[in-house]
Amino acid sequence: MTARWKDVWAARKLDPTRASTLEQLMAADGLDTGFGNVAEAAWREFVTRTAATLDLGRGSRVFEVGCGAGAFLYPLHEAGCIVGGLDQSAALVGYAAAAMPEGQWVQGDASALDPAEGWDVVLACGVFMYFSDPGYARGVIARMAAKATRAVAILDVPDVARRDEAMAFRRGSMGEAEYEAKYRGLDHLFYDRSWMKRVLVEVGATGVRIEDQQVSGYQNARFRFNAFATLK
Repeated sequence: MTARWKDVWAARKLDPTRASTLEQLMAADGLDTGFGNVAEAAWREFVTRTAATLDLGRGSRVFEVGCGAGAFLYPLHEAGCIVGGLDQSAALVGYAAAAMPEGQWVQGDASALDPAEGWDVVLACGVFMYFSDPGYARGVIARMAAKATRAVAILDVPDVARRDEAMAFRRGSMGEAEYEAKYRGLDHLFYDRSWMKRVLVEVGATGVRIEDQQVSGYQNARFRFNAFATLK
C-alpha cells in the first residue's frame, strides 16, 4: 500500500451515530463514500453469498488479509465462524478487535502475512487495488495460498478490462477538478482476470473460478470481479 493510502486508512474512524455495529464497521472500511456507499442488507447478502460459495459454516476458520475494521468478517463472526485478520492500520485493527474480541488480529503489512498457522479459508476483500504493483500482489497471493488449508478468495478486484470506464465514472461523478484535488496520488491497481487465474494456479490452487462482482447498490461493482480457488 502506498504511503498516501496508508494515511487515508489510518485516519478512518468509527461513526457512533450509525444504527448498528456492522454499519459502523462498514463506514470505517470506506463503504460510506459516493463510490462505495452500500446498505447493510446488501452487504450482508454479499457476505452470505460468498460464505455459501466457500462452504463456510459454524466453526469454519476464516482469515482476512487487509481486514480493515472487519466489516466483511463481522457477519461471519455472527454466524459462528472463527475469524481473524491482518491490516496495516493499527486503528482499523483495533476497531475489529473491539467488535470481535474472540478473533485473532494482527497489525502489519500484507506482505508479512505469516503462513505458519493454517486457516480453512484465507481471503481478501477490496484491498488488492491498493497494492503497489502486480509483483507485490503475487507475493501476497502465494502467502495466502500457503496459509489456507481449503480455499482462497480474492474479492472486489478492479478489472483492467473496465479500467477506462471505471475511471470515467469516478471522474464524472465528482468533476475533474474535485476528483484531482481529492484523489491525486491515490491510484488503484487494476488486474487482468487471466493473470489472476494463472497466478492462483501457479501458487498451488485449483478449481479457480472468476465471476463478476455483484453487490446491490454498490456503484463500483460493475468494474470489479471476484476470484475463488480451492487448494490441491
